[in-house]
Amino acid sequence: MKLSILIAAYNEEHLIDNVLKEIQSQDLSSCGISQKEIILIDDGSTDKTVEKARSVMPEVKVIHHAKRKGKGASLISAYPHVTGDIILIQDADLEYRPSAYPALVTPIVKGESDIVYGSRFLDIKHPEKMKLAYFLANRFGTALTNLLNSTKLTDAMTCFKVFRKKCLLGIEFSCNGFGHDSAEITAKFTKKGFKIKEAPITYKARTFKEGKKFHPIYSLGVLRAIIKYSLRE
Repeated sequence: MKLSILIAAYNEEHLIDNVLKEIQSQDLSSCGISQKEIILIDDGSTDKTVEKARSVMPEVKVIHHAKRKGKGASLISAYPHVTGDIILIQDADLEYRPSAYPALVTPIVKGESDIVYGSRFLDIKHPEKMKLAYFLANRFGTALTNLLNSTKLTDAMTCFKVFRKKCLLGIEFSCNGFGHDSAEITAKFTKKGFKIKEAPITYKARTFKEGKKFHPIYSLGVLRAIIKYSLRE
């Protein structure tokens, strides 16, 4: 099977090369993955994100946004270009490590589930360096997602979402911001009848000084997205 890894990036020149090197180091053949394609969505970066990426991986597919549109818009732009059987969403930093790929793709390859989320809370209650504001927002958002979608997730807000390409069939996405992968994907997959499996992952939060892009104020947009897409028929 072929794995398509989508990376939405905005001004990540300091970390993108390390992310790609870690992805390259993952041998997934024992998990049933024979090929990997990397699709980098450059969301209006003003630094050398793309140049750094291509210096490590010349074959990387790059989609350019002339202006910053948001993480959701970046992923939506990438979906039509996917040629793999399985799609994996990877952040452009190392909060989420590619070393988790085997645990995430194996249940899909084995046919145990069409969708797998990497949960930061299955093995530990409070991930390393995760600030209290983010922790509480995650707990509330996940609880609300479960309530409105009849799911039993422990980490609906995770950025590690992996699913078969066929799950996208017949679904139109519209959320351009962080609410796309934090809320819209879950709501629309659930409405299509897909069951979501979780796998534990390790996670180490980064700070704004280290380039973190998600500001606490964005949680309000995610909350609106949860309500909007969960209640919409």
